[in-house]
Amino acid sequence: MKHLMTAVLSTLVATAAHAEVIPDVAYDDKERTTLDLYLPDGVKDAPLVLFIHGGRWMRNDKDQVNLLDRAEALNAAGIAVASMNYTYSTQAIWPAQRDDVATAMKFLADHGAEYGYDPDHMAVWGQSSGAHMALWAGILSTQTDIPDLDAVVAWYAPSDLTQIASDRLDDDVPGGNEVSDEPTPEARLIGGAIDTHPELAKAASPLAAIEDLPDDVAYPPTMLMHGDQDVVVSPLQSQRLIKALQARGTEASLTMVEGASHGGPLFAPKVPQVVEFLTKRFGLD
Repeated sequence: MKHLMTAVLSTLVATAAHAEVIPDVAYDDKERTTLDLYLPDGVKDAPLVLFIHGGRWMRNDKDQVNLLDRAEALNAAGIAVASMNYTYSTQAIWPAQRDDVATAMKFLADHGAEYGYDPDHMAVWGQSSGAHMALWAGILSTQTDIPDLDAVVAWYAPSDLTQIASDRLDDDVPGGNEVSDEPTPEARLIGGAIDTHPELAKAASPLAAIEDLPDDVAYPPTMLMHGDQDVVVSPLQSQRLIKALQARGTEASLTMVEGASHGGPLFAPKVPQVVEFLTKRFGLD
């Protein structure tokens, strides 16, 4: 019965690209550790993109990959997609989320033959808090027990948690200097206020981890995109990150999306650019 329901759900959520969709694959035994697989029609051993959703580390889910038709665009290019859920910061603080990414990457590396994609060619794409974790996936991939990545795509990523609030005050984005009495998303992630726990904020910041990588360790080729009017995560975050990546010799680019805030329809024309970048990294062009 379980397999029958899975088959029915796969049919119901199949995309216009006629992909096979396998929903709710458990990559671990926690409450939110499931992923959806989107497999391109008629493509054997397709390369794989792991998508990580945004939502301040505490909301939204793996269906976010379908916004702007991203799963469909990747499938149409012959690329498989695994879109993952992860532990919310309201369920467990950092590094639970990083550990979920590592577990998902290992699971996907071990089950390529079972599902029909190529686990030796994997990239990761995330947005907002999911982009923060996509950057961490790149860091994890430098470790011997984690699969290598061909590329990292990070849309409007919070990369330096120690300066998220101050960057909003220092940039030129109108409306980005509002201060709330509520705990910030990054404070909820690490379990305490940033100003009183700077060491925890730094430990959760991919920028600091990238800067600390040994010179002889290669970080994956990276595509960054950020709205130049982002009032949630300041553009200064990605501008600082691109300098750090290029300083260590990483193949990296930053596209500033004119007029865009934190996501939205102005990012839709950028989807083909991401697909083109990934097809080149996978050797499909």
